Amino acid sequence: MALAGFLTFGDKTLGNVLNNFPNDNIMVNIARFCFGLNMLTTMPLEAFVCREVMTQYWFRDEPFNPNRHIIFTTALNVSAMTLALLTCDLGAVFELIGATSACALAYIFPPLCYIMLSTRSWKTIPAVVCVVFGVTVMFISLFQAIGKMIRSK
Repeated sequence: MALAGFLTFGDKTLGNVLNNFPNDNIMVNIARFCFGLNMLTTMPLEAFVCREVMTQYWFRDEPFNPNRHIIFTTALNVSAMTLALLTCDLGAVFELIGATSACALAYIFPPLCYIMLSTRSWKTIPAVVCVVFGVTVMFISLFQAIGKMIRSK
């Protein structure tokens, strides 16, 4: 989809390629509706994972508490809604997510797992180098994305 958007609109491609199309196009509006429906159905799944991780991290040995469940769910939904209301450009959100999570998932977490699971020897040196590289790339990408957001306002 990114390649098709770039080939169609060139350097004028927006963060959400559907924003390049006119508002009165029926097929594009159907695609926008499906995109919104996808987000609507994805949010509960993401909230479930996040809520479960928070519960296991902070309240590991405690039984299920419905009040805590409601508080965590409300906090997650309010924070997501606040971010959505404050952000007009979906591309900026994608840049921030890409700058943080992509680097962490590709360059930081796998070698950290290797370091934690293996014995300390010269074999862990490349993993440490990979972690340092990943953290460096993550901060550079993050600062570039934030700088781009500041310059565009």
